[in-house]
Amino acid sequence: MARAPKRPNRFFTIGSILALAWLGSIAVLSILAPVLDSIRDPNKLGPSYSKNYKVGPGWDFWFGSDKLGRDVFSRCIFGAQISLRVALGSIVVGLLVGGFLGLLAGYLRGKVDSAINVLLDVLLSFPALILAILVVGRLDVLAENWTWLTRTWSVTIVLSLLSIAPIARIVRAQTLSLSEREFVLAARSLGASKWRIVGKEILPNLVPAMVSVAFTGVAVLMVAEGGLAFLGYSVKSPTSSWGKLIAENREKFNDGAWWGTTFPALMLFLTVFAFNVIGDRFARRFDIREAAL
Repeated sequence: MARAPKRPNRFFTIGSILALAWLGSIAVLSILAPVLDSIRDPNKLGPSYSKNYKVGPGWDFWFGSDKLGRDVFSRCIFGAQISLRVALGSIVVGLLVGGFLGLLAGYLRGKVDSAINVLLDVLLSFPALILAILVVGRLDVLAENWTWLTRTWSVTIVLSLLSIAPIARIVRAQTLSLSEREFVLAARSLGASKWRIVGKEILPNLVPAMVSVAFTGVAVLMVAEGGLAFLGYSVKSPTSSWGKLIAENREKFNDGAWWGTTFPALMLFLTVFAFNVIGDRFARRFDIREAAL
């Protein structure tokens, strides 16, 4: 009996549509938060700290208030700006630098491949957490003379550095595979130059893999920022990120004020899950087996 033809993997499924809707809503709210009247000043203190902290979720405070009487919902929305900015900035740098190194190593091979692999092995040999703490600590010292080097920039630089090697490995593997495809071999036989083959044949076919890696990588980096926040190496107060909010309010969780930790954690979880869903749909749609960090 003849087999039924394999159904193509669709990108737009119920899960991916919901994921896109969630990410779009978070992005729009975080961008428009400064001009929306319904979102309070995230750093405005309540008249009575101890009283306001016990204000749970309700009409006045949708997500409750924290120990200083500040609106948790407003802080979650403004915190989304920092969490997304750090993760997106880091993944862009990782894609540019790691993608370039992986492309060179996969296509040129030989001594170039060996040299780049040594560099990637060095980056991957350091424990990520220790490297992050050391780099952030060093950047804090430099920030005393460089006023533009805020903790937000420091965390972005650290996460960018950590993302380069995994992305380079993925791009290298994809480039090695594409280099042996028929259209690349045909271009070589027609006398096309190396850089023309890279620009016209290989690079366009790397885009789906890099997009998939970008979505998955943003999810990983958002979790990494949350981990640094728990250790005190994320953004400094009064600036907030989701990881920072979870770290600030976790001490009051057992006192009954669960909302200060639960709502930022829930928003972080849903956003990370949404990025993973979209990255997975790209990987399945374009049959990208290496697209994972």
